[in-house]
Amino acid sequence: MTLSQTAVSRPQIFICTLLSSESLVDLLTQILEGDRYSLVHATYDNFLEQVEQGKHQIDCLILEENSALPKVVGHLHREAILLPAVLVHSRAATEHASTVAENDNPQDESCYHIAEVRIQADEQDCLLPGIDQAIAQFLQLSKACRLPATAPQQLTDGAIKDNLVSQQQRLSQKLKERLGYLGVYYKRNPQQFFHKLSAEEQFAYLATLKQDYRDIILNYFRQDNNVNQEIDDFVTQMFFADISILKILEIHMELMDAFAKKLKLEGRNEDILLDYRLTLIDIMAHLCEMYRRSIPKAR
Repeated sequence: MTLSQTAVSRPQIFICTLLSSESLVDLLTQILEGDRYSLVHATYDNFLEQVEQGKHQIDCLILEENSALPKVVGHLHREAILLPAVLVHSRAATEHASTVAENDNPQDESCYHIAEVRIQADEQDCLLPGIDQAIAQFLQLSKACRLPATAPQQLTDGAIKDNLVSQQQRLSQKLKERLGYLGVYYKRNPQQFFHKLSAEEQFAYLATLKQDYRDIILNYFRQDNNVNQEIDDFVTQMFFADISILKILEIHMELMDAFAKKLKLEGRNEDILLDYRLTLIDIMAHLCEMYRRSIPKAR
């Protein structure tokens, strides 16, 4: 899978589809033609090979829901390939899936991962917003979030979660380079905001956030480190989850108190902790800049 020079030089979203309906292929080709999208239609014979080779290039998958999809998704799970996805389905398929869900597990209707987006095949106007939403939800998908019950147990281990983070970082950086701050990267989904998560998910999310902030603090004044990228990733999490800056202040003060107690026990001066106000200011500045640039300029 290779991009043409035109695709590289323009701000495009790279889409890979797997569709069994020729009419749907024609429809998507018509809708997605232009400068914003680069589109490749895979077949059931070459889809897995295409995705495995292009997983670091593909921005979103569009998959048609049918009897063959579970096998395809199963392979993606086994290969630890997690990408933004839009699932297109007919109304007949929706009715059948609803019946199965009621008889089986109505609490978990996701197929690929819980950040996937489902649209009806006849709802053409929902396709482009669906792609934007799929990418935004995927970027916000936390390592602590639940994956489908049908996914293999191995998807819960550290290696797979690290793979998810790697894909999110790759995609967010690519979108910033291609689309700038006013692109899809800044289209947040209110349903994925922190205050909409369950109490268990909020606890896990905050635990991850606290650990990430602690790592930033420990690395902040070290030379030859990746702290700038760590701050960007941390602020991105805050932005997409709509985390209040007051919550970050609480995390900062809690961590400083813990460090102060440790320094006292060691008989060391705790004034050094004042320097880490710069870390907090740095993160707040990053977040303010992100919000500033995400607001469309008046014409």
